[in-house]
Amino acid sequence: MSILDDIIDKGKTVVSAAGQKTDVAIRFSKLKVKETQLNCDIKAKNEKLGAIIYDMVKTNVKESEAFDELIAAIDEDYSKLAEVEAQLDELKNVVTCTKCGAKTKNDNAFCPKCGEKLPEKKVEEAPAENEKPEE
Repeated sequence: MSILDDIIDKGKTVVSAAGQKTDVAIRFSKLKVKETQLNCDIKAKNEKLGAIIYDMVKTNVKESEAFDELIAAIDEDYSKLAEVEAQLDELKNVVTCTKCGAKTKNDNAFCPKCGEKLPEKKVEEAPAENEKPEE
């Protein structure tokens, strides 16, 4: 019976690991779709901004309100894109060099491209396990 129990335990472990990998893959895919959507939105807004600038130059009329609103919207999209890219980097276990912008493994202490010291790794605090539940 112990061999059967060992097989069942190994099966549970394999299924659990596969489930975790699938969860990571799904999160990664969703973030990539969001990244693509944001890039498309930014591109469309940049094209619209170019059209506004062209019209402003041709007509010699300054439409600063529409211009400013569009720039603010583009800046907001860029900040959302940076958040998505940070989440993707976290899933891929990479860190970005603050000096040259190169991406490298989380394990490295220094950037392989420029030699700059990489930012410290985030240390997540584990919940206290020795707390007793109330009875």
